[in-house]
Amino acid sequence: MAADLHARAVALLRALCGPHGIHASLAETANYRAVFTRDAVVAGVAGLLLGDDVVAAGLARTLERLRALQGPEGQLASNFEPRDGGAPHVSFGSLVPRVDAVTWYLVGVALAARAGVVDAADHADSARAAVRLLDALEYNGRDLVYVPAGGNWADEYVYEGYILYDQVLRAWALRLLAGTYGEARWEEKAARIGAAIDARYWPARAEGAPRDGPSRDGHPVAAFSPVRTCEAFDLAACALLGASGVAPASAAAALDWADAHFGRRGALAPAFHPVIDEAHPDWPALARYHLFGFRNRPHEYHNGGIWPVWLGWQALALAATGRDDALARLRASAAAALDVPAFDFQEYLHGVTGEPLGTPRMAYSATGVVLLAAAGTPAQREVLGG
Repeated sequence: MAADLHARAVALLRALCGPHGIHASLAETANYRAVFTRDAVVAGVAGLLLGDDVVAAGLARTLERLRALQGPEGQLASNFEPRDGGAPHVSFGSLVPRVDAVTWYLVGVALAARAGVVDAADHADSARAAVRLLDALEYNGRDLVYVPAGGNWADEYVYEGYILYDQVLRAWALRLLAGTYGEARWEEKAARIGAAIDARYWPARAEGAPRDGPSRDGHPVAAFSPVRTCEAFDLAACALLGASGVAPASAAAALDWADAHFGRRGALAPAFHPVIDEAHPDWPALARYHLFGFRNRPHEYHNGGIWPVWLGWQALALAATGRDDALARLRASAAAALDVPAFDFQEYLHGVTGEPLGTPRMAYSATGVVLLAAAGTPAQREVLGG
């Protein structure tokens, strides 16, 4: 990343840090001025990697406020919006619960405690309640949590069920927290989730095929349910697989697949691939599923848009798994796409034209720039482990 782009990303993250935590954007669009759990935690991770006191303190305030707003069953707010002179507006999900608010909160607590930014003891009861909530959502004791459509960051994408992204975050959180709180059973649970990922998230296996099914020469499926399998490539899930070390064999196959299909030809991987177009059977459902207006045209938003935040996590994954050549290719392509006058830290780029689209001045996208630069540095191992 060019020094000026990186400096602007750091400045934006600092500007988004307020007395209640790290806000999602400086823009006034919709509710992007709120503090979103996932956006704030990933921005906080960037702050930890930078060793930046302002952003790290913003993460600490985010976690403290989320703890104070935690629901009686352990649920964590998807977002909250401070109100002058009154109680904040708190959302646990507009249509369905945002399950990844819980997992990102737990990851944030563990990493912040590891870095000495928060006192682990202050969050012990809160973390245990959140872990119990995830255990309850699992319900059937088979190590995977069922997530409704709209239940995570891709809240306008048409997938649901046993979504890979959410399983990875849960396993990573449990593994991190096991060391923080001396809970060996959480480490064991994380290992079982990782084994379930290796066993269930390959196309034939997701449909109940024998365990000696297909070799790992592609990528894991994005999700499966009792009635269908979403065989799309999910960059967020696969990048987090590699960065976390939850299921190394699955991560290795996914990262190599992405490099072969995108990196080696100078392209950037989109959030989901392939796109859903008007001829796709999922198009009618996608076209009518939105909150603030339809945004998922082909190669846009979740539907094949390129998200800087997930490129950043992909960079961390490539560094963590020793894929230095692929990391160099990713950085070169990302620099060419992001270090342009039109890029003002918008949410995503058009998957074909590269045009920056969506809400500007986003913490999410500034985080992606920082993570791309931090991949492979000593700070990555110090902050994230591995």
